[in-house]
Amino acid sequence: MKDEAASDSKAGTGLRAFAPAVAMAVLTATGLGAAELAPPSTGQMAVVFPPLTDEAAAWRRVTEAGGAIVGPSRFSNVVIAYAKDPDFSSRVRSRGALFTLAATGLCRSVDGQSRSGAGDT
Repeated sequence: MKDEAASDSKAGTGLRAFAPAVAMAVLTATGLGAAELAPPSTGQMAVVFPPLTDEAAAWRRVTEAGGAIVGPSRFSNVVIAYAKDPDFSSRVRSRGALFTLAATGLCRSVDGQSRSGAGDT
């Protein structure tokens, strides 16, 4: 009985020894993920509005803020926009956007193509 309890105690101690390494791995992965989603200061980005915002209203707010529409995303409240200047993000947030993200993964244009010259039309 004592051997079994000692064995369980040693196993628990051994696993606890890995806790700092696991915590560092999780923090590193989270940091890398956040860096991947950081929007550029200009160029193509995803503009995220509150969940119940309809697509037409989101598109209007993006153009009012001086951005060009690149296209829709997979979500009606997320618009892929082209920012001509670094102040676009703050202007679009003042018009109701929650935040901006890099236009990658689920936040890229539905057709998946980059149109970096979208603002030139």
